[in-house]
Amino acid sequence: MRPTLSFATALGVAAGLVEVALRASPLRALDLSQVGQWTLLAVASACAVTIPLALSRRPQLVTAGLLGLLVSINYRYELVLNEFVRDPRVWGGMIGTFLLGAGVGWSMSRLLSVKRLLVLAVVATVVAVARSTPTRGTPSDLPSVLVVSLDTTRADAVGDKPVFARLAREGTVFSQAIAAAPITEPSHLAMFTGIAPYRSGIVSNGTNLGEREALIWRSLSDRGYLTGGFVAGFPLHGKYGWAQGMDAWDDDFGRWPGAESLSMVKLYNQFFVKEHALRERPASRVIDRAARWLRAHREETFFAFVHFYDAHGPYEAPPRPGEVAAEPPTSGALLSLPQYWPPRFRAITSIDYLKGAYDAEVAYVDGALGTLLDALGDRLDNTIVVVTADHGESLDEHGYLFDHGDDLYDPSLRVPLVVRYPPAVRAGLVQDCQVSGVDLAPTLLDLLGVEDGHARDGLSRVPELRGEPCRDTPVVASTTAGRFVADPPVDHALRGGDTKLIAKESGAVEYYELTTDAGESRNLAPSEASKEREDLLRLLLRDQGATVGPEMDDATRQALEALGYVEAE
Repeated sequence: MRPTLSFATALGVAAGLVEVALRASPLRALDLSQVGQWTLLAVASACAVTIPLALSRRPQLVTAGLLGLLVSINYRYELVLNEFVRDPRVWGGMIGTFLLGAGVGWSMSRLLSVKRLLVLAVVATVVAVARSTPTRGTPSDLPSVLVVSLDTTRADAVGDKPVFARLAREGTVFSQAIAAAPITEPSHLAMFTGIAPYRSGIVSNGTNLGEREALIWRSLSDRGYLTGGFVAGFPLHGKYGWAQGMDAWDDDFGRWPGAESLSMVKLYNQFFVKEHALRERPASRVIDRAARWLRAHREETFFAFVHFYDAHGPYEAPPRPGEVAAEPPTSGALLSLPQYWPPRFRAITSIDYLKGAYDAEVAYVDGALGTLLDALGDRLDNTIVVVTADHGESLDEHGYLFDHGDDLYDPSLRVPLVVRYPPAVRAGLVQDCQVSGVDLAPTLLDLLGVEDGHARDGLSRVPELRGEPCRDTPVVASTTAGRFVADPPVDHALRGGDTKLIAKESGAVEYYELTTDAGESRNLAPSEASKEREDLLRLLLRDQGATVGPEMDDATRQALEALGYVEAE
């Protein structure tokens, strides 16, 4: 028994280390201690399989069992992930690959020994560390850039929050910032390329971006910037192309870095985690990774993007220290809450309670923002800091309770926007003209003095940041009128500062005079004014490229459905 136990332990150690070596990448942005944690978890999970098999007292069975299991798990997750278990391609293929892997393992066991396995473990450790070594940047006279996106955060939700208020005192606020889309992926792409969704073709979550040369961090990387992104929600996962041009892209939503990539963790998720994978993470985990990266690279010149997802429904901010969370009201008539909210949240019957819960989420994220700024240390004043949101949230407007994405009214489109950079941005200034999410990329490039030759829809707002008169420009915002189809119908809004026209794919038109009807409650269409705006919108859309539909795979559908971006079938 003892020799078999030694062999099983050595095999588990070697197998865990080899898997880490194969999956290691600088994109994970892990330091040595995090690689060590990942390695320990990988080794422990592999040994959890091999050591019980040692009871057989047959090294051949230990090797066959482990290799068969690993091969079948990877078959499931790499080749037939989007098929149901009842499909013969899944259960039949898993049985076949298990038997194939077990046969190879049985044969290989004669070539293995404890000594050889330990040598393999050492080699794998060296490879894992080498492949995990993060990319380093270089100091320069150019400022660094930190862009923070507060997902699902309304413009009127941040004014009383202390960290945002501090940034407002030390920088310039745009009080009429309008998102290019009320959906996470297309809005972020518009911000970081300066190209509106109606021209980029990306109008829905779950869409593969393809090559996007206009992404601002690609241009900055070409000029020596170290680039890193830390995201908290599935719509910005690297699988859709978001990591292109980045030196680091952290979209690992698990508690332990790297854990979700391990075969045995995937097997655990298959049985014990809803939808078989994590879809988001709280600000505390984002901060843990992002602040560590900022502290490690703050003496270098970097572009960092940090994304917080907490204000997205359902709302459940952690209680403050020493505070006990109040029990939500569940008596009375049920509300028409989003279907994707779990039953325990949909049982809440008080609109006021849920508004308070949303505000608590925003307050929690505001505190996380403060921790992030602290990580910059004395480099803060040499860093261009931008805090904004991809879209807002309807709390009860238009009878639309605690959701976004299906309409183009202001609660879902008006977002916070503040820019802080003492050398070039006036402090304490509020600019009241209308600006768009597509203005972000050209503004940052202009502040940095970078010209990359890409045509963009947005306008540089550097003159406004310096205190010059604010230029009011129209904004076209777009959203999918039908979720998750190959060629989605798209609704558009043309917001002109004091007016808004909404033109729906169905042919319906709405027109609002915002100066006298900020709540968009009196539809004035059809009218001469609305017809003029409709003609202008159609002129803007005339050169629209072909709309790109999202990838039609079940894994994406399930994840987006759970987050409320796709209606359950």
